[in-house]
Amino acid sequence: MSSGFADLTVQAHHLVSEGDLTGAQRLLAEALSDADPRPANASPELADAAGLQARLLVALGEPHSARGWAAFAYAATTRLFGRSDERTVTAAATLAAVLHRVGSDARAARLYSDVIIELTARDGPESQRVLAAHADLATVEYARGQCEVARDRLQDAWELHREVYGDGHPSGIKMLAKLGAMERDCGRYADAHEHLALAEDLCRAHLDSDDPLAGQVAGLARAAADPDHVCPAPEPPAPETPVVPAARVPPPTEGPPDLPPYTPPALDDPVRTPLYHPPGRGADAAHVPTPRTPPEADGDAFDDYPWPPEDPVDQPWRPGEDALPPTVVGLTDDPPPGVRRVPPADPPGPPSRYLPVHVPRPPAAEPRARPWLPLAVLGVVVALLLGTIAVIAGVSRVDDARDTPPPASSGPPAPSRPAPTTPPAASPGTPPGRLALTDRRDSIVLSWTYPTGAEGPVVIAGGRSGQPQGTFATLPAGSTDYIAYGLDRTTDYCFTVALVWSTDSVARTGPVCTKRRR
Repeated sequence: MSSGFADLTVQAHHLVSEGDLTGAQRLLAEALSDADPRPANASPELADAAGLQARLLVALGEPHSARGWAAFAYAATTRLFGRSDERTVTAAATLAAVLHRVGSDARAARLYSDVIIELTARDGPESQRVLAAHADLATVEYARGQCEVARDRLQDAWELHREVYGDGHPSGIKMLAKLGAMERDCGRYADAHEHLALAEDLCRAHLDSDDPLAGQVAGLARAAADPDHVCPAPEPPAPETPVVPAARVPPPTEGPPDLPPYTPPALDDPVRTPLYHPPGRGADAAHVPTPRTPPEADGDAFDDYPWPPEDPVDQPWRPGEDALPPTVVGLTDDPPPGVRRVPPADPPGPPSRYLPVHVPRPPAAEPRARPWLPLAVLGVVVALLLGTIAVIAGVSRVDDARDTPPPASSGPPAPSRPAPTTPPAASPGTPPGRLALTDRRDSIVLSWTYPTGAEGPVVIAGGRSGQPQGTFATLPAGSTDYIAYGLDRTTDYCFTVALVWSTDSVARTGPVCTKRRR
């Protein structure tokens, strides 16, 4: 069965290269109709065929039919290869594009964030695939009503893409056209006219007149602003909380108060800021994670799986809602072009709030080789020889000592030096010590001492000064430093470092904060 799916997938790819998307979709549909509907039993060939079928259905304008196959492929590849595998990242991007088309933007945003993290770790922050994933995430954020965040992310992605790959790359032109359409819907007509006109000029200069992208950009430039789009008003500043003096101030000898047990945030915690939901779409409030999802949460790969697909459900969806297709999802397997490094600007400007994405990675474990074994054996042999010589010399000196009087002492005996001792193990519940913060504006360096005898991981938490803290990273046992990138240069931040001794014991340091002058 697996070899049959492999052959059918090759034939489907051949039909796609010839432009026969409908024929490729029908070929796969007939073969997949008898497949095992459980992702846990899927083979790599079946997962590949399901992913290609989902991409074909999206390209043919049938996102509701594609949702089951996309979820099946993502669940199967996650189980087979893990979250960081290239095939799983491709399946996640396909499922995110499908979910956005059917209106599940909260889940789509989380998947696009995972795609960005994995591709950044694999290709680097300037990779074409990373920047394209940022553009697709900006489209989802815009659909959720996060207009300012979406526009800033998309403009940062386009500017970096333009600097690395030039003006004529189709992906960059597509980003620029999407940015102009967002600005027009948000009432920024001058910026929208400038960006859409530039996108048309780039199409005329670098694309053929019959290129589909040139037609899409021209149609988008002539379209009117969406009358149903409303940008959410900014929240009013929160009133300052009055300070109530305590009845008794504890002396410093009592130490800091006991903190509640540390509970890491759940993946689906709701976003604290109110979100705008376009007409016809449900309120999908969810938390978009920044750090990589731990392997223990692999079960959520099956959340969107309604396989086998039945008749499409009647849901509100406008085919013309997004005139430009997703950037990451494609139908060919051409490798992305190479990436060149960008020389630093002179003078350096403020870093982007969204690019690049910092991906904390635990250091790889070194192989436990034993090069010291021959030296240890040699040391034992030398010690035995020296001991034998010392015994012989001691016996020969016994008789001499009987006839020779002891030498007169010229002074008090020299004090003996105490033998070095190993520092005692820290008691359970001891927090990391000597927490220090170094503010470099474009990055913040944290350092601390790891308690002796501890074996638990280190959790870095932080946030804007005066606001609740969130988890930045979870580091392996023994870690003593961390660098946070991509933060606002004019905003103060506070950080704490916690050591997990056990499931019931988490020791957290006091906060350290930046002191920036705006």
